[in-house]
Amino acid sequence: MAKVRLRGDRVIWFIVAIFAMISVLAVFSAGSFLDKTSDMMGKTKVYMEQFGSVAMGFAALFVCYAIPYNFYRKVSPVFFGITVLMLIMLYIPGFQDLRNGAVRGIKIGSHTLQVFEFVKVGLVMYLSWALDRFGGSLGTFKDFFLKLLVWVLLVCLLVVGNSFSTTLLLGVISMLMFFFMEVKWSHLGITVCGAVACVALLFGIYHLVIKIDPDNDFTVFNRLGTVEKRIERFASKGEDTTVDLTKMSKEEYAKMLDEERQSENAKIAIHEGRIFGKGMGNGTARYSLSMAFSDFIFASIVEETGFIGGALIILLYLVFLFRCISLSFRCPDTYSQALVLGLAFLLVTQAFLHILVNVRLLPITGHTLPLISHGGTAYLVLSGAFGIILSVSRAVAKMEQEKKEAEAAQQAAIEAAEKDPRLMEQEEIQLSIDDDETDNN
Repeated sequence: MAKVRLRGDRVIWFIVAIFAMISVLAVFSAGSFLDKTSDMMGKTKVYMEQFGSVAMGFAALFVCYAIPYNFYRKVSPVFFGITVLMLIMLYIPGFQDLRNGAVRGIKIGSHTLQVFEFVKVGLVMYLSWALDRFGGSLGTFKDFFLKLLVWVLLVCLLVVGNSFSTTLLLGVISMLMFFFMEVKWSHLGITVCGAVACVALLFGIYHLVIKIDPDNDFTVFNRLGTVEKRIERFASKGEDTTVDLTKMSKEEYAKMLDEERQSENAKIAIHEGRIFGKGMGNGTARYSLSMAFSDFIFASIVEETGFIGGALIILLYLVFLFRCISLSFRCPDTYSQALVLGLAFLLVTQAFLHILVNVRLLPITGHTLPLISHGGTAYLVLSGAFGIILSVSRAVAKMEQEKKEAEAAQQAAIEAAEKDPRLMEQEEIQLSIDDDETDNN
């Protein structure tokens, strides 16, 4: 029977497997509250959902791993174009999946696709392709803007109406890619200043519209008010808030109370975890955190495994990042290098964004913990991102192996020639002929 041999970075393979095990256990433990009538039925339901997500995620990972990374180079602009069309579909009423006052998914029959997950990977793939193709012609800011930045701006404008935090995440990932791929400092400086000015202008227009028409519910600004309220509540740290409760609807007020309760309960769960935690299955945060299996899964894990478990998860993400940075230095071309770095930044930045929200160092954003939180589309797409990284790693390992074999064959030929003077003379004659032909040419 033929053996299936997985090539590429073994450490990254190991991290993927560890994340899958943590995910199944953590979601099973944190999801029991979903069925109030039967604790075991609730756990079984959530467990089977997550087990299915993990199975599909591994299928996506192996498919993306098996595809040569040069294929991704060819399809990157096409895939990016598809994700932009998906973003546009968010504004078409027939396709909208409205949840919590925002449209982040499109309805395809009875299924819902979380568009932002595809957009994150699509933008990274396009920027990698563009940096590879236009990298030598970005001397002026105009070239940089038209060939790279304008597409980042387009995506951010389409996303900001439904998720301000995702817009910031996309902007940060893009800037990290530009920085590590050695885009001119002057271009980066102008970009940062322009981004700050655009955000200020956006909020300025929002306040102007609200001042003129307080009851206005213009779609583009439907998340900016939520952003401001979250920042104000976060800055208050439990003190008197500056939010005017009289201007809030009952639904908005209930949502605000729920967010504050979840944030506070997450902090309590982390505190109660202490060093070694309460033990798997013994946590109580799942009864007070309605999103303990997704948005606040890190807090749930720390409650049950303590500081040791939380530190292990952070360490795994950091090791993954450093392995990807090391891999990027060995990549044969700009595209593969930018692709590995961009996807690594995407996964790790989102992970730390989730963790910082859970420990209450950032306002609530709603981002999940990659490859650990409960999810369907997110788990599938991010598993595919891991598969793409491993595909590049496999190609790099193959090239390095071929190089070693060629060097070994050359060394063996030299050693054989040294043992037989006649072979040495023949080799010197051949080298002399090659030199003469080169000179004649």
